[in-house]
Amino acid sequence: MRAGRHLTVPSGRGRFAAPAVAGTTAAVLALLLAAGAQAATAEFPAAFPRPAAGLRLISQKGCTNCHGLAGPGRRQGPDLLRTARGKGAAELLADMWNHVPQMIHGLSPGESLPVLSAGELRGLVGYLGYVNYLGDPGNARHGQALLAEMSCLGCHDLRQRGRIGPALVDPGRVASPVGLTADIWNHYPVMSAELREKGLAWFAWSGDDITDLSRYLSSLAPVGSPSPLQAPGDPEQGARLFTRLGCAGCHDPAGGAAWVALVRASNRRSAAENGAALLRHLPRIGAAPRRAAQPLRPLAATDMADLLAYLGLAGANLSGGDAARGAAVFASKRCVNCHALPGMKPGIGPNVVDMPAVADPYAAAALMIEHASNMKFATEIKRIPWPQIQPEELQDLYAFLANVPRR
Repeated sequence: MRAGRHLTVPSGRGRFAAPAVAGTTAAVLALLLAAGAQAATAEFPAAFPRPAAGLRLISQKGCTNCHGLAGPGRRQGPDLLRTARGKGAAELLADMWNHVPQMIHGLSPGESLPVLSAGELRGLVGYLGYVNYLGDPGNARHGQALLAEMSCLGCHDLRQRGRIGPALVDPGRVASPVGLTADIWNHYPVMSAELREKGLAWFAWSGDDITDLSRYLSSLAPVGSPSPLQAPGDPEQGARLFTRLGCAGCHDPAGGAAWVALVRASNRRSAAENGAALLRHLPRIGAAPRRAAQPLRPLAATDMADLLAYLGLAGANLSGGDAARGAAVFASKRCVNCHALPGMKPGIGPNVVDMPAVADPYAAAALMIEHASNMKFATEIKRIPWPQIQPEELQDLYAFLANVPRR
C-alpha cells in the first residue's frame, strides 16, 4: 500500500466517508481543495484533467458571479455541482455551448463571457467530472435497512467475527465506498460460494447500496478511533492496473465498441457507482476462460481508488468523433450560413479553410466559446435560432473541423 494516500479526520458528527459531496459549499470546497492540492502534484498526470486547477478557474473566471457551488448562485445561473452530476465531458461542453444565449443575457453591463484556453477548459471539465467521482454522501438509515434486506447478518456480525464472515465494523477498514468496494471484491470468492450453497444469486449492487452501507458502517466506528479516509485515486496508476488485471483483454483502451461503451458509461458515474458496476461484473469476470487458472487478484483500497479514478476520468479526452457525421452536423446546424466551405461564397465569418487547424477537441471548444458572443450577434442578424448541439454531435463536429484541409 503506497504511503500518503489515506486521510484521517476526527470522529463524531463532523466525520464523513469520502468520496462524498457535503451539503454545504464550504465543506465541498474544503474537500476538493485538500484533495486537489495533492492531485495537482502527483495524483493527476498531464494526460488527465486537473480538478484543483478547474476549481480555481471557477472563481478566477467569474463563474460564481452567476452560478453557485452546492447552493444557489448570486444570479440566475444553476448550481454547478447539481447540473454536473451524471454527465460526461462531452455533455458538459455541450451544456456550456447550448446555454451561451442565457449566459450572455445574464451578463452585467461591462461584463463579457470568460475566455478559456484549451488547458483551462480541460481543467474546468476535470473539476466537474471530479464532482461525479465524489458522488453523494449516502444515507445511513437506508444502509442499516440494507443489512437486513440482504441478510448480511446471517454470515457477519457487526463488531466481531460472524458465523462465516469477518466483522462488518472494522476500524482498520478505509471509511469510504471505495474501501467497502475493495473489501467486497476481495471476499467475492468466499461470498459467492456461500451464496451458491444457499441457492442465492450474487447481489445486484447499486452505487446507492455501496454508499449507504459505507455511511452506516462508518457511523458505528468507536468514538476516538477514526478510520482512515481514502484519498482520491491516481488515474494513471489506475490505467496500469486496468491492464494488469486483464480488463484490457475485453475492454481494449486502443479502441473498439466495448471500450467506448465502458468509457461513456463510467465517465458519468461516481466512484461508488463504478465500484458497484465492478461488483456486479464479478461473476462474468470469474467465468471468463482466461480466469480458469487465475484466482481473482486482491486489491488494496488504494488500488481500488486508482482503478475507479481511471474509470471515472478516462472518457475526458473526448475521443470517438466521426468526421463524416460532423460534416452533416456542420450543415444541419447552419454553420455554413456564416462559415463557408471550399467552393462556397464567403460568409460573414471566417471560411473553414482559414480557421486554425486544431487536433485537440478542447482547443476547438475553446475557440467556439471565445467567439460565441460574435456568433450570437450573427445569429440575431440572420434571424436564426442559436444552434443546440447534442454531445455526440459536438464530438463529431470537432472531428470534422480537425480534418478539413486548410490553405
